[in-house]
Amino acid sequence: MKSMNLFEGSKPKENTNQLPPPAPIQNEDGVLTFAINGIIYSLNVNLEEERKRVKKEINTNSLAKYNWFKEETGEEHWVIYNTKMYEVIHICFVGSFLHYRESSALAPIIPINATSCFKMFEACRNLTTLDLSRFNTKNVVDMGSMFFECENLMSLNVSNFNTSKVNDMGYMFNGCKALTQLDLSNFYTSKVTNMSYMFEYCTKLIQLDLSNFDTSQVNGMRFMFGYCKALTQLDLSSFDTSKVIYMDSMFRGCKALIQLDLSGFITGDIVDMSEMFSGCSNLMQLDLSNFNTFKVIYMWRMFEDCKKLTTIYISDKWNIDSVKYSGYMFNDCYSLQNFSPEKTDIEMAKPIEEGGYLTLKN
Repeated sequence: MKSMNLFEGSKPKENTNQLPPPAPIQNEDGVLTFAINGIIYSLNVNLEEERKRVKKEINTNSLAKYNWFKEETGEEHWVIYNTKMYEVIHICFVGSFLHYRESSALAPIIPINATSCFKMFEACRNLTTLDLSRFNTKNVVDMGSMFFECENLMSLNVSNFNTSKVNDMGYMFNGCKALTQLDLSNFYTSKVTNMSYMFEYCTKLIQLDLSNFDTSQVNGMRFMFGYCKALTQLDLSSFDTSKVIYMDSMFRGCKALIQLDLSGFITGDIVDMSEMFSGCSNLMQLDLSNFNTFKVIYMWRMFEDCKKLTTIYISDKWNIDSVKYSGYMFNDCYSLQNFSPEKTDIEMAKPIEEGGYLTLKN
């Protein structure tokens, strides 16, 4: 079986790791059964002697060489992987993880017994296209930083991803600067708790449909869309943000945004909204009438550099009594009614009728 061609101009190489489409996983007792090249292996992965025995048998029977790796994220399973396809990377203060060898040009297949894809394709800067349609993720719980800084990736097929067990998607597509579109319509996110930095620096992303996202368990959305500077509109009306605590810099640097629907946002537990809309220089109107800001402590630079913003709607839920950090909150918001460059702090976060910059919505 030959691998797909991952690199423009390169010849496809033979994929010697002929894993079946299913993703074998250990049972509650640690017993794992799997097949490689039609040969079935079974062992208790928690026993070192068993792992040594099976590794020796596989490497005797297979052209490809395999080794064991203990996950440090996910369910922390013992994983067996093709050493030509993956390598172990260690980063100080981060830990060890399996990383795809892009120079192999092999079609990626998930390692046996894996539950983590943490940093698996991080900084694969030579990749321009990546088809993961045969990549079985049904047992994966951690996708954090999975494609972090794949800065030349123009095409990414994750249409067959099963994300039903995933709890971490932080930094997942961060730094994918060449992606113009991303189809996540199959993503099931009901268990995800972290979406911070998920799409940050996806600077060429033109549109993003997240209408299927279940965000009911998410507590972190900081920098989620930071510097997505090609997005013109974003409909997040279906987002459940009732458990979110951090929204700082969530839309920072989204300078092409002209429309942003936050009508479904529940913000009663948010403590940090600093720089939330900073740099949204083409946004003309913001409806925050459903925002409850009673617990918010940080609002500094919240609307900074929103040069075209003429109206910010609020309601009686708007409460700034807990805010302690609010410097430059309205800095460079030249289009707001009655704006003064000398008055850009929290004292102006009140209705126009009271001498502020905000519009009370009935």
